[in-house]
Amino acid sequence: MRARLTVSFVVLTVLLVIGALWVRGFTEDSVQRTHESRELRSQATTLSLLIAQREQLGEPVDHAYLAGLVDASERLSYDAGSGRLVVVEGAAYDDADPEDAIRATVDVSDGSSLTLTQAGQVVADLTARDQERLGFLILFLALVAALVGYVLARVLSAPFRQLAGAAGQLGRGRFDLDLPRTRIPEAKAVSQALLTSAGQLQERLASEQAFAEHASHVLRTPLTGLRLELEELTQRDDLPAEVRTSVNRSLGRIEAMSAVTGDLVALARRGALVAGAEIPLRDLATQCAQTWADALAEQDRALTAGVEGNLDMTYTPGPVEHILDLLLADVLKRGQGAVRMDFAADDEGHLSIKLSSAGQRPTPGPNAAIAVTQARAVVTALGGRLTGETPEQLTILLPRR
Repeated sequence: MRARLTVSFVVLTVLLVIGALWVRGFTEDSVQRTHESRELRSQATTLSLLIAQREQLGEPVDHAYLAGLVDASERLSYDAGSGRLVVVEGAAYDDADPEDAIRATVDVSDGSSLTLTQAGQVVADLTARDQERLGFLILFLALVAALVGYVLARVLSAPFRQLAGAAGQLGRGRFDLDLPRTRIPEAKAVSQALLTSAGQLQERLASEQAFAEHASHVLRTPLTGLRLELEELTQRDDLPAEVRTSVNRSLGRIEAMSAVTGDLVALARRGALVAGAEIPLRDLATQCAQTWADALAEQDRALTAGVEGNLDMTYTPGPVEHILDLLLADVLKRGQGAVRMDFAADDEGHLSIKLSSAGQRPTPGPNAAIAVTQARAVVTALGGRLTGETPEQLTILLPRR
């Protein structure tokens, strides 16, 4: 995006400059010819005065005399009035394009006149030198436009790069999106859409957790009461054999229904938050450990990490990263010394993360453990449990999501 914005800005600037220079060039030739015409007439007037004085002195006005008065790019035609015409051309005079030549005719005395002609190449050379300078100007403006365009492109594309990162976070199952603060309407609209999606995802997670808890209570409680009543019935001595057999068969079916209920509740809790975003435990542990190691290195603190269990078990990384980011802030603020991080996954997919710091800093204040409280709220919403209050020992238990 930055490259396209920069190129667009440069192209627009160059086109505007070229358009302005084209208009300027269109009028420059006329202005230049008008200026040269005035200069040529002034020069012709001066030459007429010199020739008039020479005639008054009785000296001849011949080719040799006039040759000393003509510039290299000019031609002088002197008509003495008696049918005698003297023409003198400068060494660099070129009559290849007579239509572009500039002429000035003045009277010298009664019956005599002179015509001073300047070659059209003079104006063309002046215009060409201007065009060379304008070419360098266009190149310089293009470089300046590229620099300014690059800076503007970075400024304009920054909110969208941040939005792309937030979309990636949402795709990983994170709710705490880092959205840009901008006045660009399009970026604000995308930010609102991502925020809405994150809220909907979080509401879905909370509703699934509430459903799992409600279903577990609503389904298992009647089944448990019915099983107890049937077991009590089987204890009676006066119960016929056929009835006892039916009761025992009913108890078996109740146990099967209870197992199915447990599987349904577990399935609701195990569903992936974002389909296709799951990564293996080994990759999740590596990424989280690297993030912690980089942050702790700024405080000259070491990190050791370990992972065990089923390393190929997959999890949605966003919620785990969100929880660990909150706890990392607490460990950096209240913990001290080396840190240990252990990941473990059992065969059913339950994830356990143990965090421990070598010591704890004294941090007075009612909000000292706010990060742990926030992390506990996220863990609870995921159907897990967070134990521990200090960075010296924290344990996270999460279902497979």
